[in-house]
Formats: sequence, structure tokens, C-alpha cells
Amino acid sequence: MDEVRELSNLQAPDRLPSSSTHELATSNEEPTLIPGPISAQDDGPRPPDLRTWRFWAIIMALGITGLMSAIEGTIITSALPTITNALGGGDAYIWVPNAYLLAQVAILPLAGQASNIFGRRHLLLAAVALFTLGGGLSGGASSMGMLIAARTIQGLGGGGINLLMETIVTDIVPLRERGQYMAIVGIGAVVGATLGPFLGGLITDHASWRWCFYINVPIGVASFAILFVFLRVKYDRDLTWSSRLRRIDISGNAIFVAAIVSALIALTWGGTIYSWSTYHIWTPRLCPEPSFPRQIVSNRTSAAALVLTFIHAVVAYWAYYFLPIYFQAVRALSPLRSGIYTLPNVAGGLVFAVLGGVLLSKFGRYKPLHLAGFAVTTISFGLLSILDAHSSDAAWVCIQLLNALGSGMLSGVLLPAVQAPLDESYVATATGVWSFARYFGCIWGVTIPSAVFNNECRRLASTVITDEDIASKLSGDSAYQHATGAFLLSIQDPELRAEVIRVFTGAMRTVWLVGIAFAALGFLVSFVAKEIQLREELHNDFGVEDKKDAAVSSTANIEVPSSDPV
Repeated sequence: MDEVRELSNLQAPDRLPSSSTHELATSNEEPTLIPGPISAQDDGPRPPDLRTWRFWAIIMALGITGLMSAIEGTIITSALPTITNALGGGDAYIWVPNAYLLAQVAILPLAGQASNIFGRRHLLLAAVALFTLGGGLSGGASSMGMLIAARTIQGLGGGGINLLMETIVTDIVPLRERGQYMAIVGIGAVVGATLGPFLGGLITDHASWRWCFYINVPIGVASFAILFVFLRVKYDRDLTWSSRLRRIDISGNAIFVAAIVSALIALTWGGTIYSWSTYHIWTPRLCPEPSFPRQIVSNRTSAAALVLTFIHAVVAYWAYYFLPIYFQAVRALSPLRSGIYTLPNVAGGLVFAVLGGVLLSKFGRYKPLHLAGFAVTTISFGLLSILDAHSSDAAWVCIQLLNALGSGMLSGVLLPAVQAPLDESYVATATGVWSFARYFGCIWGVTIPSAVFNNECRRLASTVITDEDIASKLSGDSAYQHATGAFLLSIQDPELRAEVIRVFTGAMRTVWLVGIAFAALGFLVSFVAKEIQLREELHNDFGVEDKKDAAVSSTANIEVPSSDPV
């Protein structure tokens, strides 16, 4: 069956979907949603109180929380070489961003499932607290191992924050308008991502790098207070703690985390410390409520949108982390100036992310935005590959803006494509899977270009650089550590410095050329997804809680005895 049945006539189930109340019949292409009994109230228009003061208070609180998380995601892009030198991390530098991103990925399926069981409010507050604690520990790290452990703690909180922000927006906004409100909430995140490299460079040049992590502690405390006061959303209060815990897919999440860690270690060490000779075996496991329901990936539109999300994250972080390296290692700039010079990319992303959300809400079509976004990103990566030490300011500014246009417009229009073929009861789980795809892509978006950069520097250094001591510093996994303006300026011989710049320029060119393949793949996969009409009404058991909802839930807690054995 090529078309999805009319979704606005479906009734959202009172509980999570099960085989007795809500089934998905699959065909060769898209699944057809098979509803239960039709309720008259489901056919009505959007509730008139959708955008009350409490609605906007929640949006504001989520935006501030996103600001905090986004700053931490990009603040080390300019400071990482300095941090590596200060702590003597050597080839362990890659784990400073990757431990943070890996922890985010690992917690996503569990957080998505747990938010259905325990409610969005409590989990988001816990995530903010964990994130703030990790930031304080990262700032006080005395060794690379301690920093990586602290970043892991911070990443667990960051993953919960980003997932639950998006989940709460999907709870309180109809599918047709989610791109627009995702963009509004995402303003804080994009501002944070914009300020991150600049703040990282400023702090590194004029203070201690430790403040790259301490800076989010007061923001985290303020964010926790705002969320505690304003974030009041509905959830099922009838279940006991024992029944809630039994619903968590503990074994599935444990296997998932082990698999993700294994894949990342293989990619990080492969071709450098060990040869590419490892394979992995995946064993399926059955669970009544799995973290990755089959229904989410059993239709081509959701599956294609998840692949696009992964690819978009790869190319976005590719640019986030290696544009600063271009400015420091090729143009010999300081971390502060490199952070300033990347503003066209990160600030432009803010404008174009909002534009993408507005276009999606106005026309209700995501496929043209996917095609345009990946096409522009592919072109921008090709242009980035021609930049060198003599490129004009106009060239790198315009190319960054082009990359911001392509990557930015995709930011808010991928999740609606994942959710479009699915019933609203799958919102939290689908958002969790989507967030996993995104943050898993972020990890690869740092790891792949880092591996390419180090391997290319090693190859070029052996043939280009005449000084054996300098060549040895750019061999193995230490090239990234020395990709700084300070290292270039420490080389007194102009000819030798030119040789090092030539090595870095050649390595960066290869980094961007490999990135073209990923962006082009995203363009091709965009043709796979089908255009599905986006719903304009809400059908879920969550959303903004008012006084009436709270009173009914409190009464239910008193009058309905638990069926669980004592």
C-alpha cells in the first residue's frame, strides 16, 4: 500500500501501544495505521488553551536548558588542543568529545523509554543535575583520565536534556507545527553552539581552560530552578514503582551500550593502534517493550529519515570540529580568533534552522528541504576543500554561510519525517531513536575526520617535512595535538614552517573530500523517503498539564488501588 491512511481520524490509546489495542500492518513500503474505536473528541480542532502562559513558560525553560547543553557541545572545539597539551593526553584527546557524545548516545534509548514510564519532568530535572555535576568535575580534572570520566557523567545528563527537550515539544505541539516550535526552542541551542567556539577561544587565551567547563555550573543551577517551577506536564501517576521498573528494557540497553562502545573503539583504534581486522556479531533479543520498536524502522520513510539524521549529524560535527583546525593549523590563528572566524557557520545555522522550521510549518513538506539541504552541504564541502593559507576572507566567510544554509535548514525538519508515518503514541520512543541516530552521528562526525586528519598528516609528514623531529610530532595520533597556531609560530625556520602548513593544508583537503561522500550520500537517501501529510491536531496522553488534569490525577491516585502484589 503506497499511501498512509488518514491520520487525523485516529484515536491515541490510553496506554503505550500493544498488540491488543493498536497494531501496525506492514506492507512492502509504508505501514498502515490501524486505529481502535473512533472518539468524537479526536476530530475536534486544536484545544483553545494550547498556547497559554504555561505553554510559553515551558518553551522558555527548554530554550535556556538547550543553551546550556549546546555551549558545552562546542566550547571545546577551539580549546581541545590546549587542553590536551595541559593534561598530557596524547592520543587520548579524541575521547574528550567522544566520551561526552558516547554517553549521550548510550542514555538515549533508556531515557526515551523511561520518560514514558516515570514522566518527562522528573527525568529532565535529573538530567540537568547530572549535567551540572559533570561540568564541575570536568573543570576540576587533574588528568586526562579524570576529564574523560567527568565528561562521561556530563554526557549522560546532556543526552537526557536534548532528548527530553524534543520529546516535550512533540507532546505539546501538533506534528504540522513542530518544525516551527523546534526552531524556537532550538534558538537557545544554536546561540549556545554559536557562542561555544568563541567562548572556548576567549577563555583559553585569557583565563584557564577549566572555565570552559565551570561556565555551565551557574547556568545549570538556574536552569534547574526554572524547570522546577514551570515544567508541569502530564504523565501516568497510577503505576507503582515496582511496575514501572519491570517495564524497563535493562538487558537490551546493556547490550546496546556495549555494542556502541565496541564500534567506537574499533573506529578510534583501527588503522592506528591496531589493524582493521575486527568484526562484530549482533544477537537479537525479544522484549515486551523494546527500546527500539520494530514499527519505527519498518517503513521506508521513518527509516530513511533516521539515516538522514545520522548523516546530517556526521557532516555538521565534521564542520564544527575541523573549521577551527583550519584556522589554527593552516592560518596560524589563536583559539580565540579561530572561534570568532567560525561564527559565520554556527551563527548562520541559527538563521537557517529557523527558516527551515518556518518553511515546513507553512508548506507541510519536508522532502524538498531534505534534498536542498544535503545538496547545498555537498557543494559547501567541495568548496571547503580548496581553502588554504592564502584564501581570502570573503572566500571562507561565504563558504561557511553556504554550509550553514545546508546544514541549518535540515536541523528542524528531520524529526517530523521520522514521526509522520507513526501514531502519536510512539512519539517518545521515536524521538529517542531519532536522538540516538543524531548523537551517534555526532560521534562519527568527530572520529572519522580525526582519523583521516591524523593518517594524512602522518603520510604527508614523511615525504614533505625535512626535519625529523617535527615530522615525528605529526606522525601517529599526535598531529591533532599540534594543530595549533602556537605550534606553527614556535617553528623559527620559515621554510620548515611552510612545510608544516603544507602538510596541514593537504590533510584538511582530504578531510573535506571524504566529507563530500557523506553529504552526497545524504542527498541520495533523501529520494527514498515519501512525502506524508503532517498532522495538525494532537492525539497523545501527555502535553501541558492544567489544574483540572492535576486534580483528576490526584483523585485517581487515592481511589484506584494497585493491582501489584505487596
